[in-house]
Amino acid sequence: MSNMPPHLRVLLNEIVEKKKLDLPLEAALTGGLNENERELLIDALVFEFSETGLHSDDEPNERGKQIEALIDFFGAARREQGEQK
Repeated sequence: MSNMPPHLRVLLNEIVEKKKLDLPLEAALTGGLNENERELLIDALVFEFSETGLHSDDEPNERGKQIEALIDFFGAARREQGEQK
């Protein structure tokens, strides 16, 4: 799993706390989430994106672009684990 930039780690932590997700954050950063945990996290990220990540014209704002990067990060992790099975 690739390294996550520090500013995205901060945003991830903020969203996990805001959504009150009971997820091991270090495991999330190192690819240690199971499939259900990863899906829960991606769902929370998508919900946060829809709540706070869009301008009025439905184009992503800066926060939205960062949330998209997190979704891509965990989506890639999901694909990598699928290939290892």
